[in-house]
Amino acid sequence: MRKILTLSSILGLIILASCSGPEQQMTPKQNWTPKLNQPSELALIMRDMHEESTNRKNSLEQGQLDPTLSETLFSMITAHPTKPHMKGEGFEPYAKSFIGIYNQIHGAEEVGVQIQAHNNMVDACIACHTKFCDGPISRIEKLYVR
Repeated sequence: MRKILTLSSILGLIILASCSGPEQQMTPKQNWTPKLNQPSELALIMRDMHEESTNRKNSLEQGQLDPTLSETLFSMITAHPTKPHMKGEGFEPYAKSFIGIYNQIHGAEEVGVQIQAHNNMVDACIACHTKFCDGPISRIEKLYVR
């Protein structure tokens, strides 16, 4: 019991000493700007493609053809990735396959044909992401038109 009382007294003194020091005011630095991680070129393209694919899925589920054509995705072959291993040997054939399927989507003149091409595109995205960057696969799978 005496040890507990002694330890409690010491702990109380430590807390009291730390609280009774001079107050320090935190002032923001005048020229400070936060350093935020900026997404890579390839990440931005992937985000655009996901948004476009989500919009296309919604249109197709309502029975409407989607005429959207994004030019940015055609630069995915030369775009810089977030980390070098996310775009290694073999990436280019996946990207070219994707672009071919993407062109089929926009060549479709019937909703059923565009749905099939869209779902083929989702398959192509998953195949590539399985090899290079598997993190977003669960998001990609939600793009299928059922």
